[in-house]
Amino acid sequence: MDQAFREVQTVCGACMNGCSIKVILKDGKVHKLEGVAEDPRTKGGICAKSIASKQLLSDPCRLQYPVKRVGERGSNKWQRISWDEALEEIAERFNKIKEEHGPRAVGFYNGQASGWDFNYHMYQRLAHAFGTDPSWGTSECFVPRLIGQAMTYAGMPLFPDYENANMIVLWGRQPTFSSPTTAHFIFDAQERGAKLVVIDPLRFHMAAKADQYIRIEPGTDLALALAMLYVIVEEDLWDHEVVNKYTNDPGLEKLKDHLYGGNSDGVKYTPEWAAKITGVPAQIIREFARELARTKGVCIITGHGLEGRINITQTARAISILRVVTGNIDAPGGDLFVEMSPKLNAEFTLNKLVNPEENPREFVMLMNVPQYNPPESNWPLNFAMQGCIPTPDALEMIEKGKVKAGIMQGTNPLVMLANTNVVKKILSKLEFVVVVDPYISETAKQLADIVLPAASYLERTEPIYFQYDRWYPYIRLRRKVATFGEALPDWLISVKLGQALGFHEYFPNEDIEYYTNLFLEPSGITFEHLENSKWIQFGEIEYRKYEKNGFDLPSGKANIYSLVFEQMGYEPLPRYVEGSENRRSTPEIAKEYPFICFTGRPGAVYVHDQGRTLPWQREVVPAPRAMVNTLDAKEHNINDGDWIRLESRRGNIRIQAEVTNKVGQGCIYVPGGWVDANFNVMGIDEDICPISSQPNYMSCLVKMSVERSEKDE
Repeated sequence: MDQAFREVQTVCGACMNGCSIKVILKDGKVHKLEGVAEDPRTKGGICAKSIASKQLLSDPCRLQYPVKRVGERGSNKWQRISWDEALEEIAERFNKIKEEHGPRAVGFYNGQASGWDFNYHMYQRLAHAFGTDPSWGTSECFVPRLIGQAMTYAGMPLFPDYENANMIVLWGRQPTFSSPTTAHFIFDAQERGAKLVVIDPLRFHMAAKADQYIRIEPGTDLALALAMLYVIVEEDLWDHEVVNKYTNDPGLEKLKDHLYGGNSDGVKYTPEWAAKITGVPAQIIREFARELARTKGVCIITGHGLEGRINITQTARAISILRVVTGNIDAPGGDLFVEMSPKLNAEFTLNKLVNPEENPREFVMLMNVPQYNPPESNWPLNFAMQGCIPTPDALEMIEKGKVKAGIMQGTNPLVMLANTNVVKKILSKLEFVVVVDPYISETAKQLADIVLPAASYLERTEPIYFQYDRWYPYIRLRRKVATFGEALPDWLISVKLGQALGFHEYFPNEDIEYYTNLFLEPSGITFEHLENSKWIQFGEIEYRKYEKNGFDLPSGKANIYSLVFEQMGYEPLPRYVEGSENRRSTPEIAKEYPFICFTGRPGAVYVHDQGRTLPWQREVVPAPRAMVNTLDAKEHNINDGDWIRLESRRGNIRIQAEVTNKVGQGCIYVPGGWVDANFNVMGIDEDICPISSQPNYMSCLVKMSVERSEKDE
């Protein structure tokens, strides 16, 4: 390579997948980004989001230095201040509120953008030093699925064994959006003969490539899973050895009784029953259940499309039971458990400062959750999975005046939380708001008093092990390759704020090596090791580990019948519950609002609300469009590109229509994360999963009208 060029291997942060990438520097400046061919997970894959990250370093919309509001809230008027001024004022305000109202009167709110491994642990360290726990960030995403799976087999199998799979089921999952760099494994498996099945309300991307596509009504996946279990039990297609030896329901007696009408509703979960709910014909349900049960080596990959429903946790439970009874959990060609982090320092997040009675632990893995449930948390299983006070509880604390001020790191609640108008009304009660973000986000514009500029991933050095898809057991070092104004890494902002608040004992310096070594101490991995390695593998890929170790649940076996749920007053076997708004559960509302409107990932080039200012990404998808079925469009005289208005009982949005058969009749799809056409303005916040705290925010009933017929405004 020419001397003017230099290559730095780092870890992408454009989403939560943490893919290995190479940054090519020319004369010290970022020239381009490439994949890493020898990476065992991506095999050199790189996505549009990563490629476009180069433009982060020249984005004029980015915040370069700390700012303080000078006008009224919502006026978006700011003055530049120094880091010292910003930190001094934040510390003064926070400490005063702490002195007058206690530490929990200051909220530490966290979101996806800052990361869920090292940066989150640093934020926990700061919150615990202050005397409180972080809030939200877990009620909105995969934690409900984690609860359902953890209560079934004590973990979340995040390593699909694609190389040995004979069937791959993508259930509410769109890898071309959420994990494109590992999608090649799916196509490789399909090429060698594995069957690809996609269950989704939308037929596009992976669904268009599937060997079998099953269109389902949004939010009814639990009915499909229960009906499939009915067929497998009825026709004796379950794995007798796995069930009888390694589960707490040998012979499936309890499950059989439940499926055959022994549930609290007295409903037989037959394919005929499910067909009326899901829209999937009973014969297709039967045939698919038979084929799945008879196939050895089945990966069932679930995704965010299942979430945002009041039945999500039990949906995850039912699909988990499907994995177990067919013998595909932790088995060749199935969904495998892997170590999700190296051994981490149990003292690093200072849990004892919020829970003095905490028992000592040699180390922790993945998340360091305090061994208690805060008095503010009404969903203990949610808190137990990630150590965040659930979003509904956090909002209630603000609404009732228990929280007076807050810092929001890597989160944009006025775009990403359901029922935007209600969220704004609640958050406006905070006396003092700090936002940590690379941009003046919508939340910052409307609510913040001080905004601190966060660095992009290209401007940070930190250890990374978190991945969303195909969780390979390795840890790598993200390496800083650029600077942007006065922007600082999220972990360093936590350090500086900790020092300003007076916690020098816990934040003695600003050295990433010091905090990395302390964080990874039990693993024996040091910053120097990471600095001198492309990656360090901390675990092996093994099959059927439960045969040696059992399952870390009551009875030591997989809990088809959840003893934990039973002890906590929840349904021990998954019972079907309708979504909070649809034609069956709310027929009177459906008369005025006849369409099922649902949302999800914003597409292949965006993550949540991020990336909209980058030209390359905006060129690919310049604006949101609502998918409207061809027959519905014809009935309402809507042409492709027309402006339409969608209205729920909570609010309305104006958006262009994409007339298509990708979406089923009677349904409308609105991509998430767009400020100007924000689905969450219409979204449901008050109806909540009783186990996980997740609102029914991904779907609601709407009415549709034509705004104008012009293609462009």
